[in-house]
Amino acid sequence: MLHRKHWILILLTPGVIIADQVTKTLAQLALDGGNIVTVVPRYLDMVLVQNRGIAFGLLNNLESSWRTPIFIGISAIAIFIIFHLFRQTRAKALFLPVALSLILAGAAGNLIDRFRWGYVVDFINMHYHQYYWPTFNLADTAITIGIIILILDTIFAPGPMPDEEEETVAEDIPPEEWTEEAD
Repeated sequence: MLHRKHWILILLTPGVIIADQVTKTLAQLALDGGNIVTVVPRYLDMVLVQNRGIAFGLLNNLESSWRTPIFIGISAIAIFIIFHLFRQTRAKALFLPVALSLILAGAAGNLIDRFRWGYVVDFINMHYHQYYWPTFNLADTAITIGIIILILDTIFAPGPMPDEEEETVAEDIPPEEWTEEAD
């Protein structure tokens, strides 16, 4: 039986991955050759950047023979952790599955880029006059929003739901009810 958390994963994750890949392909076509498209003067431009590193271009200068296996390994570990957390999520949960689906979609979108082009396509360039934020893409945005939701859900999450069974701890059972189980 599919629960709400499964539907969120099934619908949101591929939707974000597709949107990410379409926008990156359009950016490759429209911004190839060094074109810059100003969306909001002094604040937002579209410019094509080939990010061979990780977030914010870190490890960009790492030798290619090391870079690819390390980034694929990091992505595989992240995806494993996300699926593990997802399995632990309550069936009726809303915010945690959304957060995990967004993070998963972002990680998958950037991993697809590494296989597809050998680098991650970044194209959204936000700045305030001469102060620039590192160029990013829709996958990075999904990861960031997912992490924000994850943090907020962790801080403001309610306690156990009334319909969920709580684990019985041995200390909660009076001694007269203790029995030894047969091996």
